[in-house]
Amino acid sequence: MSAHWDLVFPNGNEERLLEMAERLGFSELMLCYELKDPLLKERAKEVAKLSTPKLKATFAILVTNQNDVAKAKQLTANIIATPFQGVFEDKRITHVIGLEGGRRDDFLHHRNSGLTQVGLRECARTGKTILVDAGALLQETQTHHPSVILGRMMQNNDFYRKEYDVSVRVISAASEPLKMRAPRDMMDLLRL
Repeated sequence: MSAHWDLVFPNGNEERLLEMAERLGFSELMLCYELKDPLLKERAKEVAKLSTPKLKATFAILVTNQNDVAKAKQLTANIIATPFQGVFEDKRITHVIGLEGGRRDDFLHHRNSGLTQVGLRECARTGKTILVDAGALLQETQTHHPSVILGRMMQNNDFYRKEYDVSVRVISAASEPLKMRAPRDMMDLLRL
């Protein structure tokens, strides 16, 4: 992957997202779609055609459970997963997103921020990239206020530095061009 890249969730506005990414200085934009999208195969073919000399467009699929990983692997090598049992151990999954936003029930064996030492070790071993969703700071969800999300991001950031050599990227996870942020702004989030 290139130095400046972002992950977005398009909803029929791929060209506008690519234009904004190019204006912001990205060299790669990963377009991520849900597995249940009925036009997924067509979208995979179209994304490859969207690349320009300045900006590379890549295709990814979001999975939310272990059963969907095999289906997604048939269409792409870039599989983005939300936290579920076995997400860190599965070598087919390339990126993990949403660690800070989940609800945790087992307070004895993990941090409220969604990571454990075992999970980080598995990420390092399997070569996964942890994605920090900067877009979660811009919206209040039913379960967490943005200040809670920021606290969990800061807690995880300290954990990344102390523990294993894990690849961590901050992404906008935008679905609209105006919600995208410049690469430097997003990387500064890890320097808090």
